Amino acid sequence: MSHKEFDQIAPEDIVPRKTKLGFASTAFGSQLVHGIFMISTLFYYREIMLLSEIYIIIAFGFYAIWNAVNDPLFGWLSDRTSTRWGRRIPYYWIFTPMMTISFILLWLSPTVEVIGQIGVFIWLLLFLCLYDTAFTATLLVWSALGQELSMDHRERASIQVYSLMFAVPGTLAALLLPMLFLEGAGREGFIFITIILGILQFIFMMVTAITVKEKLEYSQVDKPLGLIDALKHTFKSKSFLITVAMNFWLIFTQAVLFANLYFYTSYVFPGSNPFMILIVTVGLILIGLAFGTIYTVKVNEKKGVKTAMMHSIFWQAVGFLLIGILPGYLALLGFFFVGMGLYGAMSLFNAAFGEVCDEDEVKTGTRREAAIFGTNALITKPAESFAGMFIAFMLLVFLYQQPIGGVQQVQSDFTILGIKTAMGLVPAVVLFLSLLIYKFSPLHGQYLKEIKTKISQMHVEKREKLKQITKK
Repeated sequence: MSHKEFDQIAPEDIVPRKTKLGFASTAFGSQLVHGIFMISTLFYYREIMLLSEIYIIIAFGFYAIWNAVNDPLFGWLSDRTSTRWGRRIPYYWIFTPMMTISFILLWLSPTVEVIGQIGVFIWLLLFLCLYDTAFTATLLVWSALGQELSMDHRERASIQVYSLMFAVPGTLAALLLPMLFLEGAGREGFIFITIILGILQFIFMMVTAITVKEKLEYSQVDKPLGLIDALKHTFKSKSFLITVAMNFWLIFTQAVLFANLYFYTSYVFPGSNPFMILIVTVGLILIGLAFGTIYTVKVNEKKGVKTAMMHSIFWQAVGFLLIGILPGYLALLGFFFVGMGLYGAMSLFNAAFGEVCDEDEVKTGTRREAAIFGTNALITKPAESFAGMFIAFMLLVFLYQQPIGGVQQVQSDFTILGIKTAMGLVPAVVLFLSLLIYKFSPLHGQYLKEIKTKISQMHVEKREKLKQITKK
């Protein structure tokens, strides 16, 4: 960012580097465990625990329902919380330990031989829901907090870049370590590494709780809306509905990418070393992500969040299309373009919802990121569950052969076609659809400038009221 551009940011919207680093530490900790959760759960319970596809579909179906309930509830509760530490950080202290413990216990299920298919199914369902409860409570308030630290889109993008710098190593570990341990040390080694990563997750997420200070005017001055009014105002917002529709497909395709990755690298290239294919795939994603982050940040600085998000969606759609249609190893090139768009899918969408929150504050008079992010999750977070159900359904329809005696079976061309279709063509179609939907978002140009001007004036008034409250 040039000095001229930096001078244009209001002093109260400049976020110190120490705060950005402290905030971003959660990205590393959460990605360590949530990346493994997204990537490994389906593979682990199907390939290692030998739980049938039907039970997996049912478990992820119930998980999707719970997803739909807890996100708006925690969002509404967080917006109504008022403590001397703020309304976000207290949730870190309560739910971060729960997230660690439930993540570790998810992998400790007794085997099918010991408790049967139904027993393993109940264990999976229980810890899916407990883990998601803790993940929701912490990551929802983290996302909301990131948008409250600054109203400037460049500072918000900078915060997300710091978060991405922390998230990428966590994601990389989540991609590579599970297969390395499952292929080598087996289940015991995998459980050992999940315990270590769970502890690291706890440490890094608590760094955020200790170092980041909230802006208290939002919890001390704003009058929170009731649950019904909060939902009504949110669903009346055209900007919210368009952004949430776009985000649903981003989350779905990202979840499909991670959930299907081990099946794709293990079976689509017969005779190849699956771990080497995974290394190449991840490498291409990371190279694309590096180029995509630089490219997207520049587009965001010059043309704003909406245009930058549309570019990210386009590159992802192109990448998935190439994965689906190119033959053999050439299909791997598509992962570079998927990586090009991942910055938008992993980070910039928070800034997009930040602008939805700005518009909402002008209309309602109160800052309520968590309720908006929670209502977004009501619609979009079940996309992760649907992705798991989708992959299990595709394996079932395309006649996937499960391992016998721990040995992977050679899959038919029909099964490989199903895995490749699930990885490439279906995500490409839904991403092009989301691009078309997001084109109609009104949050750009002169209208967005008017929103930002009104927001600035409102926050000056709120800071003055906070001073009066503090004196009293």
